[in-house]
Amino acid sequence: MTTEREDRGSTAMLGGAALCFFVLVLFQNVLRGILGPTAKASTSDISVLLHEHAWSVHLMVATYLVGFPALLWFSTNIGPWCERRNPAAAAWARLGAASAIVVAVLFGIINVVQLTMVAARDQLSADPTLAGLLWTFHNGVFTVNMAGVGLALLGLGRAAVLARLVPRWLSPVMTLGAVLLLVAAVPAVAVTTGSPWIGLGYAGFVVWLLFLAMAGVALLRGPRPIASEPTESLPAAERVPTQ
Repeated sequence: MTTEREDRGSTAMLGGAALCFFVLVLFQNVLRGILGPTAKASTSDISVLLHEHAWSVHLMVATYLVGFPALLWFSTNIGPWCERRNPAAAAWARLGAASAIVVAVLFGIINVVQLTMVAARDQLSADPTLAGLLWTFHNGVFTVNMAGVGLALLGLGRAAVLARLVPRWLSPVMTLGAVLLLVAAVPAVAVTTGSPWIGLGYAGFVVWLLFLAMAGVALLRGPRPIASEPTESLPAAERVPTQ
């Protein structure tokens, strides 16, 4: 039974990191959704990104530089927090934290590709084939990264449920979201070139954002002590051991 008082300061920092990452990722996706381009971008679409909308690439890089430390802080520290409340959460949290590191690295590569394209836009204007190749590489990294997001959602989400941080009804929703993200990454070549199959990944990504928002708010509010929650009716794997 967990009897020690949670450090409200560190718990609030975890919640703040989760919400910070949530807000930045939501902003990035709304911005990219409005401005484009899509995976099926034409040469002219890529040119618009590299010239008229170059400011959006600078903004995406700036938000990434703020967002990835927030993601790493949340993902690497939520595991010990969950484990203190339920040791069964430890393995799931490690899976989620490792996957979140992969997500941060791959998103970094995506930003580097876009930044490189903007910096070399004059050369790329003279060589549209190279611009298309770089954009395809960008899309390929994004496609593979959906699997990383799916595993991060599965691991961190499961750990949060076991620690009673998020409600139990969210568990099957997060599992479905993780499966959708993983399945969307399987036909990688088709998705990289603009297959509508990516819609499954978008649906799973919405669940990832939902988890970040709910976990962040719960951490900021301060979850009630786990010792006050009855566990007899829970599955054996979710019960908190008593001393």
